[in-house]
Amino acid sequence: MISKIKLLSLLVLFIFQLLPAQKKTDAKVVTDTLTDLQTPILVNKIENYKLLINRNSFLLKKNYDLKSIKKEFPPLEKGISGFKNKFDSLRNNMNIRTLNSSIILLNEAIEKLDAYEIELTEYQKKLNASNAQINKILVDKDLNVSINDAVLKGQVDELKSEAKNLKYQQNKILSSVNLWSSKVSINNYQTQDLISDMTYMGIAKKMDMFSAEESGLFTLKAGSYKNSLYSAVIKALTTSFKIVTIYLKSRTGIILFNFFIFIGLSIWLAYNLRRIKNQDDSVAILSLSNIIGRSIWLSSIFCFLTYMPLSFGNPPMSFLHLCEFARIIVLYFLIAPFINQPFKLVWTGIVIIWTGYAIDDLLLESAYGERWALLLMGLVMVVICGYLLKSREKYFKILEESPVAKALLIFVLFQFLLSILCNITGHLTLAKTFGITAVQCLVYGVALKIFCRIVIEAIYLQTETFQSSRISEYINFKEIQHRIQRNLWILACLAFFVAFVRSLGYYDLLMKISTSFLYEQRAIGSYKFTLASVFIFFIILWISSIISGFINFFFGYNKTVAGGKRNGLNSMMLLVRLAIYSVGFLIAIAAAGIPLDRVSIMLGALGVGIGFGLQNIINNLVSGVIIAFERPIQIGDQIEIGTKAGFVKEIGIRSSKIHSADGADIIVPNGDLLSQHLINWTMQDRRKRIEFIIGVPYDSDLDIARSVIAEELSTNQNISTISSPTINVNDFGENSVRLKIHIWVDDLSLALEARTTAMIGTQKALARVGILMTTAI
Repeated sequence: MISKIKLLSLLVLFIFQLLPAQKKTDAKVVTDTLTDLQTPILVNKIENYKLLINRNSFLLKKNYDLKSIKKEFPPLEKGISGFKNKFDSLRNNMNIRTLNSSIILLNEAIEKLDAYEIELTEYQKKLNASNAQINKILVDKDLNVSINDAVLKGQVDELKSEAKNLKYQQNKILSSVNLWSSKVSINNYQTQDLISDMTYMGIAKKMDMFSAEESGLFTLKAGSYKNSLYSAVIKALTTSFKIVTIYLKSRTGIILFNFFIFIGLSIWLAYNLRRIKNQDDSVAILSLSNIIGRSIWLSSIFCFLTYMPLSFGNPPMSFLHLCEFARIIVLYFLIAPFINQPFKLVWTGIVIIWTGYAIDDLLLESAYGERWALLLMGLVMVVICGYLLKSREKYFKILEESPVAKALLIFVLFQFLLSILCNITGHLTLAKTFGITAVQCLVYGVALKIFCRIVIEAIYLQTETFQSSRISEYINFKEIQHRIQRNLWILACLAFFVAFVRSLGYYDLLMKISTSFLYEQRAIGSYKFTLASVFIFFIILWISSIISGFINFFFGYNKTVAGGKRNGLNSMMLLVRLAIYSVGFLIAIAAAGIPLDRVSIMLGALGVGIGFGLQNIINNLVSGVIIAFERPIQIGDQIEIGTKAGFVKEIGIRSSKIHSADGADIIVPNGDLLSQHLINWTMQDRRKRIEFIIGVPYDSDLDIARSVIAEELSTNQNISTISSPTINVNDFGENSVRLKIHIWVDDLSLALEARTTAMIGTQKALARVGILMTTAI
């Protein structure tokens, strides 16, 4: 409550602000007569003063609009007064949920009042400054001299009349601004005082919640309660509707932002689904997208109702329960076909009981029927949890059973048992808190699992829609499913924890403790920092690594290497990844507030380390950058370096990976690729020349032999037609004439097969004309 002294001081300030200081500026002191030399100066002053008066008159009409404050402030003042009267009359009967919702709405009122105060203070500064300029005109001695020229004298009199009128208008508006400023200040003080009282009352109730608030369940008397359960529910729903309406009035921007995301998501899914239905293998593709295939709009609405409440900081519980009710109804119809038959009745019961607990959580006053309803709902949920724990059948037809499902059910069952025990012993607040938290955990767990499934199905549809595009050529859905599912479950666990803390009513306490812990200043030597800056630094680096990983994944190389194609995209992606890491590091330093002198010291120490022990590592890193720019090798190239041979599988920042013909992956430092002799068989193209030597008897006709071999090789489909085979006499051996045969293949992957078929064909062709091959020695 505001003290009498504070109210009295505000009232005195208000009275003085209503009495604008009036100075006797209209007194004329005629002591001089205007001379001819002063006339041009006076004329110039009159023109400048007229411009100043016109400018201030224009600003007075345009810049001081109090219509919005006059329109918005009375309902706000009425609402604050209503909260105050309600708190004064129901101080001891208000529960924790009601107090938290009231504090949230009053804090919003404080934000509006602060905005009004800033606006009115700015008006006051501008009006006072304008008033000072007008006063300067009225007291100017050059305007109070005796003027013989009637025209000039009329201009001066007109100027002073306009100045006096403008000053009157300014003082009038300034009085109105001072009036509204005083009203806003008084309501601001009252609201802050009311929030303080409600906060302390909430703390006291949380401390008292562990003691019995009402009689035990089996000693209850219906006459000890003022309201019936029905009237308490109607009153709670009416109040909740008002709270949600007031809360959403100032959240239009957030709602529109989430709505646009919903529209974009729906259009994206509908477009992909329509394109897939036109494909030949649409049935096989849609068999892996069950939930989105069931209904695009239900899936989009469900996602909207899942992510939208998370975009609000700390909304009132009435708003959260409204969103959750809509979400559970959509979820009920969305997954109904995918629930195994024994669990459909169980899921229906969970939905009904969740609705009962949510309504009970909104009750402003307890009722006789509420206590027995809590007991009944608790017992039913204990039976349901026990049945689900004992059952060995799958709950859903399309979803894999989560490894944490049993643990979650045990946790929920434990909370329901606590809720029943607290209700029986008269700890009503604890009974309601444990009950709503338990059923909320169960439903939210299912909702998050379905949400993760929808996200994965949406990405799957995207990959299948553009399966012939350049990007989709590199996508391995199973790998991305594994990665995204892991990250989604991390986010889902965080969302589950936030929802759990909100249900318990300790969200504000958690935020205060977290803020205090993270932003407390710490020191190591002379360097001061906060844990928040450290977390920001590593989070930005983590985000950079995720972006780099996604780029590396979506522009990967597995299919290209498997197809034997040379791919230069990886070199560019290496540079992009290096740029992402560098930019991420600089942004992390700036966001964390790390001084640049500290960074220079760290780089200096790093330079010393490089000079002593990191030469090879830095050499390999720099070599990786050079390889990325010069591109002597690319993904898919067939290379030989030293005794190692194979095709390039990966070009990394520090080292590269070569896949040998034996199936082994050889890790080669990038420095070796530049310092040693490197043979790249596929730098220009994939063509390769193959040779083999055969021996024919001395009595053979060499011209016929060469003609037969050439004819046979011309029919071999593995041999290139661009370059004709060559058959030359290589040497005269002891027992035979040696012929060296050169052939070309268009793809070196066919070299062994082409050589084998060419040798077999040559032997058979010569045998048909009676030439028997001998050992080529």
